[in-house]
This record gives sequence, C-alpha cells and structure tokens, in this order.
Amino acid sequence: MSRLLKETQVVLDHARGRSDSILVAYSGGKDSKVVLDLCLRTFKHVKAFFMAFVPGLDCIEIELQETRDKYGISIAVYPHWIGRKAIMGATYTSTFYTYDDMPEWNLADVYALAMCDAGINQIATGAKRADSSWRRRFMSSFHPDTVINPIAGWLKYDVIAYLKNHNIPLPPSSGHSATGIDLSTPSLLWLHKTYPDDFKRLCRVFPFAEAVVWRERFYGDDDRERPAEVQHTPAA
Repeated sequence: MSRLLKETQVVLDHARGRSDSILVAYSGGKDSKVVLDLCLRTFKHVKAFFMAFVPGLDCIEIELQETRDKYGISIAVYPHWIGRKAIMGATYTSTFYTYDDMPEWNLADVYALAMCDAGINQIATGAKRADSSWRRRFMSSFHPDTVINPIAGWLKYDVIAYLKNHNIPLPPSSGHSATGIDLSTPSLLWLHKTYPDDFKRLCRVFPFAEAVVWRERFYGDDDRERPAEVQHTPAA
C-alpha cells in the first residue's frame, strides 16, 4: 500500500506542478471518495462535479450535500451521458427521441463543460485499470495533462483499506461492482428496496423499469433463474 501511495502522490504532485487547482469527477462511490480525499490533501483549490443518471434523487442529493458540508467544496451536477443513451435507445420506455430532440452528449462534453464552469483545466477521476476493459480504454482516451487517474494501479481492497485508515465510511451500494444509479437489475432492485420514492422518480423517466421488480417476484433473486438481459452501467 505504501508503494501505491507513493506512485499516486507522484501523479498528483505532477498535476499540482501544472496548477494548484483540480476538479474531481465525483460519483459518491469508493474510488471517487479516495481520489477526493487525496486531492484535498494535495491541491490548494478543489472542486467536484457529479453526473446524474436521473436528477433529483434523494439518495444522491443527500450524499452530495453531506460531502459539500464535510469538505466545504462545491459539487456541480450535470446530466449523465449514458442516461441520454438509455433514453435515446428507449430503454425501459416506449418513447423514442431523435437527435434533434436530444443532441449528442458524451463524456468529453461533460468534462469540457465541467472544466469551463469551474475555471479549472484538469480533472482527477477514480478510474482503475482493474475495473474493466472499458475503463482501460477510457483512461487512454484523454490527454494525461487534462485527465489524471491517480489510483489507476489500485485494487478494490487497496481502496477499502485507504477508506478505513482515514475513517471515511464506505458508501451504500447495491453490493455489486458498480456504484451509483443506473438501469442494471441490481441497481434498480436496490433503489426500489432502499429508496422507494426515488425508484418512483426514476420510473417517471423509465416507466418500464418496474419490470425488474415484478420479475424478481416471479423468478426470485437467483440470477440463474432469470432470463438473460443487457446491463447498462454508467462510468463513475
């Protein structure tokens, strides 16, 4: 762990050499909590931004406000680019939109807008090489002077150890690898059971998401008994 921290600090110090300000891509998950804490220990000015899959969910608003109050930082909120893809693809909805209705909105657009609004030209993310092949591709798609990934070489248990060592509570989650709210079955079932009012809010945008609840009632909670499905999991 000490070796990883040294390697991480080298990345952070190099970024601080370019600017004493950093913008953190904050998801409320374990990885982004570690990166936010590391950046607050390294940079003079720290701001954060969050990508909301569905706006106005209490489970998200409470977490963001607690983080704002704890660290005294601003956290801007932007629409999640994968939320747009889900809407455009009519996932759990029968409403179809055209590109005229919803112009292209991708991750690079979110980053560009967040940096412009914050007046900061570099972003720190919680992406790790061990997360997935998609994450590895994502990490190589941005210029390293613009987007840094300080904990790229960490594993899940390194993240958990850091949080425990610094008395940072583990965030609530569905218990699966992804954090945040999306249209994957574990996320939807967790939201339905833990924050039922938020689930109703999500269903206003994706009305057929309730199908996962009914499917669990019919088939139980054993994945082997469920029909195959496509998961839609946003990046943190």
